Amino acid sequence: MKRFLIMFFAMSMLFIFAGCTEGTSGQDEPSSDGNNDQKAKDSLVIGFEADAGTLIANLDVNYTTDTQIRNIYDSLIERDGQTGEYIPSLATDWENVDELTWRLTLKEGVKFHNGADFNAESVKFSIDYILDEANQSFYRSRWANVEEVKVLSPTEVEIKTSVPFPSLVQRITEDLLIMEPGYVEEVGTDVAAKEPVGTGAYKFVEWSRDNFLKLEANEDYWQGEPAIKEVEFRYIPEFSSRMSAFLGGEIDFFKNIPVDSVAEIKNTDNAKIGEVSSARINYLALNTFHDGPLQDVNVRKALNYAVNVDELLESILNGYGTKMTGPLAVINSSYVETDDYGYDPDKAVELLEEAGYDPEELTLTLDTPNGRYPMDSQVAQGIASQLQKIGVQVDVKVNEWGNHLEKIQNREMGDMYILGWGPAFDPQSTIENLFTEGAPYSSFYDEKIEAKIQETNAIFNEEDRFEGYAELQHDLVEQSAWVPLWQQADLYAIKEDLNFEPRVDEKMQVFEMSWK
Repeated sequence: MKRFLIMFFAMSMLFIFAGCTEGTSGQDEPSSDGNNDQKAKDSLVIGFEADAGTLIANLDVNYTTDTQIRNIYDSLIERDGQTGEYIPSLATDWENVDELTWRLTLKEGVKFHNGADFNAESVKFSIDYILDEANQSFYRSRWANVEEVKVLSPTEVEIKTSVPFPSLVQRITEDLLIMEPGYVEEVGTDVAAKEPVGTGAYKFVEWSRDNFLKLEANEDYWQGEPAIKEVEFRYIPEFSSRMSAFLGGEIDFFKNIPVDSVAEIKNTDNAKIGEVSSARINYLALNTFHDGPLQDVNVRKALNYAVNVDELLESILNGYGTKMTGPLAVINSSYVETDDYGYDPDKAVELLEEAGYDPEELTLTLDTPNGRYPMDSQVAQGIASQLQKIGVQVDVKVNEWGNHLEKIQNREMGDMYILGWGPAFDPQSTIENLFTEGAPYSSFYDEKIEAKIQETNAIFNEEDRFEGYAELQHDLVEQSAWVPLWQQADLYAIKEDLNFEPRVDEKMQVFEMSWK
């Protein structure tokens, strides 16, 4: 089964390619030209747009949290950073024993940062932590099909599911990080959320909320000693401030470069641009959980006709991105072409009037973060301008990233909002999390579509599963669940002498980096 999944994903990839008190660092300040010798030998400073929500694993479904803590914890299965293929990590092998049983073989000799042994009990504890309702893990709904985790031996674990769960390997890869049971039980989750212990390449040093997270190399790391010894994730919410810090030599790289800043970085000494076609999608959510016009499918369709995605891509993103017409990106293993609404403002007006709305008297809200996604707030303003052309007034609300996520999770958003999702390799991860009633990031619910989602999720036969997700993509487009935007192009500003190749899954694995 594992070999088949790897081959299937590899083929799909081949086809694609023809978001405490202030502390101090205890280090010498880098020189303005970025050539500080001590830093070049030992340390790395990453400019990051937002603080982590928590440092405990398996709790917060949040890119900014996940990216940082994956340097502290390890997963059982990883993806190759360039191809997206599954590769072993703490699990050396995995197999589907039957439709309700998965068995994993674990790596021997791995130690947690506190010296405790990694073993099958660690895996069971980590999954049980997600499943325990008392922990309020945002991952819990994604693991609802897991019935029991059995320890067969120190190096073997069995996962029993209540229904066929063909995407479990994807769940393990994208969600699960391994916790140290003894440590969490000894200090409690409140302490573990601030002072984490994992098996990862870096050990926790200090966390100053809204300021920085500092880590140090795990010299006994099971994959070898990291080349970079000290790491700081420095929180700088505004792009302009991140840019100034980069140009001034205070940080070594950062992500989400606005396209209008690419030339400036390219023309800067000791700086380069890193670019990769990401597995992250960007979209305009049409919030059917909010009482109002968007409950009506004709209003949602009108918005699809009124938003000119091609114009946004060219005029705001300078072509950096791949247009989407449905809910899945072309990099997704179950992607199929869907009908493109296209830009037709007259049709948009007609549909609004059919729904009983005079466009000139309609006002909608649009929430956006600022700096989380490429040109996100500018895209929101661009969408507002396009809707105003058909008479619809738009109240654009710009949110700090953490507040933006909180509003979505608490169902406090208004009519529309900008959001991204990724890495979107697997169809179930996207469709289940964004189009079902109980998922924390969902903006759309339809009873018949949800039933079809659950049915398709349980299909093991690859051809039948593909067909099920193909039908769902067409259904979601027909229901105008979103306004799809694009598959994101990730742009990084990087110091010239830093060896760093951006990954398709967006992870920033410092273990893979080094100074020249």
